[in-house]
Amino acid sequence: MIADDIWNDLFGGFESMNRRMEEMFSSFDGPDVRTYGYTMYQGPDGVRHVKEFGNSGSMLRSALPAVDPVLDVSRQGDEVKAVLELPGVPKEDIEIDGTDGTLTVTVRTPGKELVKEVALPCKVDPSSAHAECNNGLLEVTLKAAGSADRVRIAIE
Repeated sequence: MIADDIWNDLFGGFESMNRRMEEMFSSFDGPDVRTYGYTMYQGPDGVRHVKEFGNSGSMLRSALPAVDPVLDVSRQGDEVKAVLELPGVPKEDIEIDGTDGTLTVTVRTPGKELVKEVALPCKVDPSSAHAECNNGLLEVTLKAAGSADRVRIAIE
């Protein structure tokens, strides 16, 4: 008897808490709730993949993301790498210009335009730039150096 009382004192409240949590979350399942998201990852073979989830249908089919693209700029040794997520944008619609301190990424599609200026963490040589666009990820790699000229960067 005493063991049962101790058990109920320790864990008896979990049943009522679980019931309350189920009631609370069941109210979120209404018809007006829409979710959407996507995961981007690189497989072991080096190929990048985009996987969508949610109940609101595909949003990656649009020409541009609805918000500012996700951006990551890093420096490793004498290289600077800028990575932008541009899901659904073909590389033919992307222009990249570079100076010794910035990259400017311009996307022009019918009816939509995006211009993103990226500040770099150090001076770079824009003529050393190497750009790739694969499955919605734009990667631009530059060598650290110094130049004030603006250079057009081709995407491979």
